[in-house]
Amino acid sequence: MTRAQDDAAGETRRAGRGLFAIAGAKVYFILTAYGIQLALPRLLGSPEAFGLYAAALSAVSMLNMILIAATIQSVSKFVAEDEGASPALLRQGLRIQLALGGLLAGGLFLAAGPLATFLRDDALAPLLRVAAGVVFAYAIYAAVVGSLNGRHLFQRQAQLDMTFSTLRTGGILGGAALGFGALGAMAGFASAATGIMLVSLVVVARELGARGRHEGKVPLKRWLAFMAPIWAYQAFLNGVLQIDVQVMKKAVAELAMDHGAALADAATTASTQVGFYRAAQTFAFVPYQLILAMTFIIFPMISRATAAGDRDGARRTIRGAMRFSLLVLLSVATPMAGAADGVMRVAYPEEYLAGAPALGILVFGLVAFALFVIAATVLSSSGAPTTAAAIAAFALVVVVVANWFFIRAAEPGEGVLVAAATATTLGTTLACLGAGVAVFTRFRTFLPPASVIRGLLAGAAAFGVAHGVPHDTRLMALVALAAGFVTFVAALFLTRELRGEDLRTAKAVLSRR
Repeated sequence: MTRAQDDAAGETRRAGRGLFAIAGAKVYFILTAYGIQLALPRLLGSPEAFGLYAAALSAVSMLNMILIAATIQSVSKFVAEDEGASPALLRQGLRIQLALGGLLAGGLFLAAGPLATFLRDDALAPLLRVAAGVVFAYAIYAAVVGSLNGRHLFQRQAQLDMTFSTLRTGGILGGAALGFGALGAMAGFASAATGIMLVSLVVVARELGARGRHEGKVPLKRWLAFMAPIWAYQAFLNGVLQIDVQVMKKAVAELAMDHGAALADAATTASTQVGFYRAAQTFAFVPYQLILAMTFIIFPMISRATAAGDRDGARRTIRGAMRFSLLVLLSVATPMAGAADGVMRVAYPEEYLAGAPALGILVFGLVAFALFVIAATVLSSSGAPTTAAAIAAFALVVVVVANWFFIRAAEPGEGVLVAAATATTLGTTLACLGAGVAVFTRFRTFLPPASVIRGLLAGAAAFGVAHGVPHDTRLMALVALAAGFVTFVAALFLTRELRGEDLRTAKAVLSRR
């Protein structure tokens, strides 16, 4: 082996270890996030307090996700292009984020009162003001992570992410456990975000004070031009995923007032219903979280095939990725829908079973959303990001409008939860169909029709078995889920959707890991 080959092999091994570390950090992040969502309702003591926290969190999360994605990608891109100027680019990124984060955080702080009034609950205002600190800290932290990513310091990036996950879990649950309610949980989140911001700056302190091989800068116009489309897409995408909570908070309060409730009582009712809905949402997100890694695999594969003019290769990748994603999503979603009340019983107090009917609908909405995200990744990686963003924008409008009208037309109580789940599922389904049409128009392929039919038949069988198995205890709920999953897989073999070659392929992939 030549020295060049040896260096290349060493670089590949380092990249593999780094990517494995990042994947581990993401898994840890997801597990701690679910730990928070499952433990917090018990610590807060009431669905009302949990709903109040969820309403504030969903608002700030949309801002955070936009900042994180756009900032990490932009800083990473420019540092990777000119690593010799990484100290100067990091400083430039931090200055941009200082201004941007300060603007967004300041705007949220000042708008907290009017936004709380608009959502018909003044108790939201202090939570939103505290959450402004989270927005500012995320802006700075994302710039540091982007610099580490651009320099391929993946293990340091993973260590920071895991540290933050730990701090966030301890801060949120600790603030709630101390008896300070939703405000305490949000203050714990803000403290954790501030802490990781300071830790990250210490990690790159030497880099901040260093001078690179040259002090190159990226023109601000180019920097913002690269970030703007990412901001737009992430804003629409995260809006589709989370804005139903905001619409519900306002719509339920106004529905209650229409039925004669005072403003304070209407706010309490709305927070309680949001708490039930957020609990259902937590489980509905599971299939989406499981399949999200597919986007990181399919993006470079489609990009490479498109650049090489390999249309057949791109089509094979799309068909395989969409088929695999559909089957994995349905294998989880259909048993969960069939035993929805048992699923809620596994983690939440009995009163949260009110969210079970919504879970049975919303989980399929998240299946459609996950397929949309994968299809949007195909479009973006093949040079059509504007199309993906336009479909997401359309879906966002549908989700907002449908939630408003469906909830306002519903009966107070559990009816509003079903209405919200139905409205959100409508929006995500239309997004999936729109993205599917766009992908098919571009590549003449999407989901194999036979796989869709067989997957739905297997899903119906899994739903029926999970629903039929008694699941009135936590243990039996787990049994029902397992029985539904096994039924799904068996049905795929019986319909010959799954064959021995699929198992051999999976085994080969796992052995290469």
